[in-house]
Amino acid sequence: MKQGEKYQLFLLIALLSVGLSLFAQTKNDSLFKVNKIKGLILGSCIGDALGGPIEFQGHPEIQASPGPPKLWTDTNDLINDAALKAAAGRLYLRSYKYVLPFAQPYGCWASNAPPGSVTDDSRHKFILLHMLRKAIQQQQFPVNNITLADAYLSWSKSKTIKTHPGYDTLCPQWLGESYKAINWLKGNREAGKAYPLERLWNGIPTCYGQMALTPLAALYPGQPEKAYLSAYNLAWFDNGFAKDMIAAINAGLAKALTLDPTKMTNEQLWTEVINTMKDTDPYDYKKIPWCERQVERWLNLADYYVKEANGSPAKLFALLDKEFMYTTKWEAQVPYTLIFCCLKICKYDPLAALQMSIEWGNDHDSYAQLLGAFVGAIYGIDIFPANMTVTVAERVKLDYNEDCNEWINLMQQLKKSGATKQLIKIK
Repeated sequence: MKQGEKYQLFLLIALLSVGLSLFAQTKNDSLFKVNKIKGLILGSCIGDALGGPIEFQGHPEIQASPGPPKLWTDTNDLINDAALKAAAGRLYLRSYKYVLPFAQPYGCWASNAPPGSVTDDSRHKFILLHMLRKAIQQQQFPVNNITLADAYLSWSKSKTIKTHPGYDTLCPQWLGESYKAINWLKGNREAGKAYPLERLWNGIPTCYGQMALTPLAALYPGQPEKAYLSAYNLAWFDNGFAKDMIAAINAGLAKALTLDPTKMTNEQLWTEVINTMKDTDPYDYKKIPWCERQVERWLNLADYYVKEANGSPAKLFALLDKEFMYTTKWEAQVPYTLIFCCLKICKYDPLAALQMSIEWGNDHDSYAQLLGAFVGAIYGIDIFPANMTVTVAERVKLDYNEDCNEWINLMQQLKKSGATKQLIKIK
């Protein structure tokens, strides 16, 4: 072989090697993104299913059921490596039949529901996905808060509701107050059927948006300000600082979707997310005089309480009991504060913290679904036990006609559309 031919062969092999490397990298990047998007949305459903079978039930009732969460009473019982491993080992899906056997409007919509069944924390997300799916089908962009409000009405009449016995009764019971706010938003002023949005849930800032809007972050990975603005402007159901809080959460999730857990420690990963939440403030909440931005206030309080607890979950939970003694346990700041307390006391171990989030009590599923979204967005769906992921995905499909694989395709279609048009109207 002549010298020139050898050189050409060498060059061809080199180019082929580079091409294969780029192909492999592209494939790995695609898989990385898919796992994280699936982790964000399905991870939240997993958290919901973990807490749903015991939500708002008292410790005695829960402890009387098979395999209850750990009840932290001994202040000398501290979190160490062994305790973290034990906490992650307690993570499993429960049946509803032991503590909450009856279908409930705000809970699970089946009697004696099997493990993996979800509650309204996930149904709100399904309505958001319903809206996005319809917008893609009809190519109607940008969507706005009224579009989302309309989705609550159309989902209530959808095939999902019509083909599952009892859903047509449970759905209006669940969304009764929301319907009144939607009527007002759409211009209706009929007494008894329409009330101002500020009246919803007595005007308190709730975790409504935290249940409904976290999937939006999948549209804006690495774009925290866009993720913030999309959530803020769609959140017709949030009052007061709850709007800023869910928007900041989505900013953090948008950052989480870009982080590589193989290249950073757990603490570094979560610090990146938390700092993004603090730094993303397009409406200048931090500049409002005479008051502290609530996004930072409750994060700072989580830091303080974890330091005061000094490794004792019993002490931490007692501090939270006192702090939220007169607070409705689904006000926006409660799940927000709790999940970061759990993360910090668990040394940012994701599965131990997820289990800890259902061991304080109260609105178990709302806490775990929010933390599940963060965990899935950072680490991808594979962070959750495989049997747990499969079980929840199956229940979601059987109970609500939602296919988690279709969610990925939907988000990819939306991102493609977003390259040429505005997806969500920003006022």
